[in-house]
Amino acid sequence: MSVSRRHALRQLACVSIGAVLIPSCMEDKSKSSLLLKHLKVTASDEQMLAELCEIILPKSGTPGAKDIGAHLFVLTMVDDCSDAEQQKNFIKGMEDFTALCKKTTGKVLVDCTTEERKKITEAIVASGEQQPELLQFLDTVKRRTIQAYTTSEFFLTKIQVYELVPGRYHGCVPV
Repeated sequence: MSVSRRHALRQLACVSIGAVLIPSCMEDKSKSSLLLKHLKVTASDEQMLAELCEIILPKSGTPGAKDIGAHLFVLTMVDDCSDAEQQKNFIKGMEDFTALCKKTTGKVLVDCTTEERKKITEAIVASGEQQPELLQFLDTVKRRTIQAYTTSEFFLTKIQVYELVPGRYHGCVPV
């Protein structure tokens, strides 16, 4: 039984292509799209954070928080600039927020409608001082989302155009 050289090369090519494609097909879809050093965040956590950032800065005539990637900025800043205790509280607050969403509406934030999101915000206000990690999480997300927006390329090129110091010279303006 002799095998032709073409047939052997064809089989070798099929096996090598398969070896290259199989790992990409078996990729873990539950991982975050961002590589973080300290935080363990799943893809569903990342989607929830993106929706929360979009609630804070919705899309209107200008890009929203999702469009500028504010949720990725929030995760990066918490991972890089917060100490271990703050990171632990952030993750605990994220878990508390997800639990509050499920308790209030029976769904995760990504699947909620506008009315259900209003119910969630009312539940957060009602919980008040009972869940300090939740309030700290929401405060952190809000601050970092606004920071992401005000340092984004869109904001600094279209909204607040930066002019180098000392600015323009107006020689004909009385002092």
